[in-house]
Amino acid sequence: MSDEKKILVALDGSKRSGKTVDYLCKFKPFRDRKITLFNITTPVPEAYFDLIRDSFNKISVSQVKSWEMGQKTIMTEFLKEARRKMIAAGYQPDNIELKLTSLEMGVARDILNEIETNEYHGLVIRRRGSSESMPGVTMGGVAAKLVEKADAIPLILAGTHEIHHDLCIAVDGSPGSTRAIHYTADMMAKTNCRILLCAIMRTTVTDSVPEGKDPFVDMSLQAKRILDEALAEAKQILTQAGIPEDRIETRLIQGAQSRAGALLDKARAAKCDTIVMGRKGVSDVETFDLGRISRKIIYASRKFTIWLIP
Repeated sequence: MSDEKKILVALDGSKRSGKTVDYLCKFKPFRDRKITLFNITTPVPEAYFDLIRDSFNKISVSQVKSWEMGQKTIMTEFLKEARRKMIAAGYQPDNIELKLTSLEMGVARDILNEIETNEYHGLVIRRRGSSESMPGVTMGGVAAKLVEKADAIPLILAGTHEIHHDLCIAVDGSPGSTRAIHYTADMMAKTNCRILLCAIMRTTVTDSVPEGKDPFVDMSLQAKRILDEALAEAKQILTQAGIPEDRIETRLIQGAQSRAGALLDKARAAKCDTIVMGRKGVSDVETFDLGRISRKIIYASRKFTIWLIP
């Protein structure tokens, strides 16, 4: 991975993608990164040009071609305006690249191809794109595909909560969770952010419970020790990155009926705007691209910004 740490931002020119630009303007750590504002325009289908053979349809073909050029002009102006807003927010002009391409294989697949052929440190998208999306749908088709398949890059789903740089990190002692902590430490290093490190157990147990009498209790005690150690290690990683210790809170929640639900409840109670988690937890089933808790969090947390770390 290049030291430039470029961030790819997928925009479609809709009002919702305008909110993504607002997120970029408000999230201060991105201001030191190189940003690529990326759009895929839909060209006129080749079938339209078959109409040229019929002189009656030449005017229609000309109108369609004009529409295509008009869409490119509109999107170019959208990207330029986004760049102007970001510069006004503190970004360096040389750090913002505008990239407009034509659809080839499909929007999601073209974004994945852009990721595969270039070095990016993160991908920023929204849960839904065009305002014409079906009401009540939590996530649009393109976003859903990227959540499932963009498994080699940190994925950031921009939410609607006001950004105050208050993050809740899911900690479970898994490699994915550890990578999420390191990514956060890199992103938020030497900032005045507030971080809640949250680990969750379904069982309830205290250190005063005697061992060796009940296998289930022994397993719960072992799980608690692992999570306590993971929380301590996570805090150390963050403080070594320059985040003040008094800005980091650790919390072990026991007796949760739903780990995803408990994490969301705690993030809401702590007034966090961002939830950070690994793509997979402790189970890490190879046949699945996304862990079940991560999936539940994404679909149940419309307002939170989600960082999904591979």
